[in-house]
Amino acid sequence: MSFVERCWMITSKFSVIAILIFTGICFGVFVYPYMKKKREAALVSIVYIGIMSVLYLIPQRIGNFSAYLMGVVAAFLVMYVQDRRNIYQKLFLAVTFFSIRWLAVAMAGRLDDFITKALVFGNTIAGRQWLQYGLYAGTRILDIVLCIVFLAVAIGLINKAYVYKKDEMSGKELVMLIMPSLVGVTGYGILQYYLNIYEKDTGKSLIDTYGFYGALSFVHYFISIIAILVMTIMFQNWKVAQEEQTGQELVLNQVSDMKKHIGEVEKLYQDIRSLRHDMGNHIQILEHLVAENHMDDAAEYMEHLKKEWNEISPEIKTGSPVLDVIFMEKLREAKERQIRFTSDFHYPKDTKLNAFDLSVILNNALNNCMENVSGENPYISITSFRKNSIFMITIKNSYEGTLKYKESDLPETKKSGKEHGIGLHNIRRVARMYLGDISLEQENQEVVLSIMLQVE
Repeated sequence: MSFVERCWMITSKFSVIAILIFTGICFGVFVYPYMKKKREAALVSIVYIGIMSVLYLIPQRIGNFSAYLMGVVAAFLVMYVQDRRNIYQKLFLAVTFFSIRWLAVAMAGRLDDFITKALVFGNTIAGRQWLQYGLYAGTRILDIVLCIVFLAVAIGLINKAYVYKKDEMSGKELVMLIMPSLVGVTGYGILQYYLNIYEKDTGKSLIDTYGFYGALSFVHYFISIIAILVMTIMFQNWKVAQEEQTGQELVLNQVSDMKKHIGEVEKLYQDIRSLRHDMGNHIQILEHLVAENHMDDAAEYMEHLKKEWNEISPEIKTGSPVLDVIFMEKLREAKERQIRFTSDFHYPKDTKLNAFDLSVILNNALNNCMENVSGENPYISITSFRKNSIFMITIKNSYEGTLKYKESDLPETKKSGKEHGIGLHNIRRVARMYLGDISLEQENQEVVLSIMLQVE
């Protein structure tokens, strides 16, 4: 083998490995915004590059398509092992990258062919080995640059369009989002199949024979990437509309809760005014009974007044009148349904925590408990404690069933339709306003809702 032939071989292998490395880096950049930690995205790149390099260097026994599919599957498994949540989103990332990788490389190849033909005329370099090698090396560098540019631009645009990166993706959303990718890579396979069949049957290049075939292929690859981007934008616009609708429902629910609480407060004040109005008469009656030495009647009358006072006086004092009303309402409902209700909740004063925001959390949480509590001796308990800037709320209720999780770390509720999951979504939304979050777990026949807030 001559020296120039060795240069050809080394340049060919180097260019392939270079593309593998750069595409692997692009893969890591693509998944980075969706991963928890930087090292997780780096590991995706390392595994992808390692798998593809090994498959390239060992004696070739599988096709390119299968090899790259194995590399993407390995990268997907790395993502899944590191973070088992939101598996549908990880499938979307793997399928989308697999598609745009083939489309970007194919676009670069077609554009490279066009530029090469435009620069070389006839057989002007025939017999000039080093000139031919120089042209080949130049086209390989150009191919690498174009491939990186197309892939980087596609990844950048898709990541920019995909706004709700932390949201859970459903199975239906996954099917909708990967459809353009599947169509694009299928079209690539069909075009490549006819290209290979024609060359095998005739010994000629289909692109050289029919120049429009190369242009048609480039247009298909370009439109396929645009379709992926457009579908991502449409999906995000739909998510925005869904978020706005959910926000409107949350506001309506909050207004309804406010009206209900105002009604409870008005009833409480009315009872207090009535008792105050009658207080003079009650005092006169007690004075008369004592003066006449009817002590038993006076004691009985006092017990009656205490009972009446207890009915309008809050049994649970949280430190916030707004929250007292909520607890009075839930305590009354619990007594009617023979549910044991205990509270050791205290409103943290002198903090940035707004009583109305806290009322949204407690009202939704206690409503969920009332709807789902079950068992022979049903109970609901709520406790709270504060340590430095952290305020923790723990709400427990008895529950004989089993929580069912589908597409989120929060379980399904008994509600259906538009109201499905709004209560928990409400609680999490407010918690995140205070740089906190919630968790809902089941321990034997008890459901525990934990809410963490930062109040300083």
